[in-house]
Amino acid sequence: MATNNINQESEYVDHIQNISLNPFFMSKIIQSFYTGFGKENKTTFNLIYIILPIIYYRPSRRLLITANSKSTLRSLFVDEIDKATALGGLQERVTYFYEMTNYSFIVASNERNMLLNMDGLIELIKPIDYKDFRNKNVKDFIRASHYLGLVCSKMEISNIYRLLGVSLP
Repeated sequence: MATNNINQESEYVDHIQNISLNPFFMSKIIQSFYTGFGKENKTTFNLIYIILPIIYYRPSRRLLITANSKSTLRSLFVDEIDKATALGGLQERVTYFYEMTNYSFIVASNERNMLLNMDGLIELIKPIDYKDFRNKNVKDFIRASHYLGLVCSKMEISNIYRLLGVSLP
């Protein structure tokens, strides 16, 4: 009987993972990041790989939900030792989300929300507003991503990766 419950719970976890790790949903997270980053700011493709690993990790997402326009990457994640733990395991998550990030960008591009231009820079075509989402959980993901984009727009990409202590696989 207990084995049946474990199998049933495992099946539910698999379904939840399929829903939350959906490239269509993740494309909205990436789109929200670039909305916060600024439509006029174009950036290299490399920056895209930190978005999902930070947003999908609850401690870092919670810090970003409380962010505002004066927040910085340093004030959110580095200045206090308790906050720095929100970046724990980030390198492993960057590797884990690498392929899913590519799929999600393809979805965003196919939906004509973003594009990779001839110079290899990502351009936002359609901004997205986290205030338009009614579901609190979804709104939290989208808002956190928006503010991650906003705080990243204040720094050079190389400094972002250095501050976060990650490199691309």
